[in-house]
Amino acid sequence: MRKNLFYGAFALLLVTLGFVMGGSTTAQHIDVFNIPREKAEPHKIQGPELLEVVVTDTYTYKVLVEKDKLDKGNVFANELEVQELVGDQRTPYLWGQVEYYDRRVVSQMQTRTTEFLKCFRTRTGTLFYLPDGKRMIDWGPWSFWDCR
Repeated sequence: MRKNLFYGAFALLLVTLGFVMGGSTTAQHIDVFNIPREKAEPHKIQGPELLEVVVTDTYTYKVLVEKDKLDKGNVFANELEVQELVGDQRTPYLWGQVEYYDRRVVSQMQTRTTEFLKCFRTRTGTLFYLPDGKRMIDWGPWSFWDCR
């Protein structure tokens, strides 16, 4: 232990003497974080020709609304919203610790369409209609994309 301490102190003494006797030192480096954008070298490489494609992304799902409001045509956009349960929010719903008016399994389809391709995927979830009017949903995983 003493031997290691002695060697450490000796090495520190040599380094200190080197700085004192050698004078100041300067590091030669490029400050890569403060290079003006005009002077930065471009990293663009030669690749394939690229074109923009317009993609239409559509989600389709069922939601519960009150029959009286639907009959009167008094349904608003906020009544069509569903809030996804994530993380610890899921536990009380899965264990039946939340009061709700209705609970049912629904499915959701996502469709992506371009001028030359149409793909879709689906997932199922459990939709809860709560007494305060909120609609909470516990979605399952998405299926794989089907682009037939």
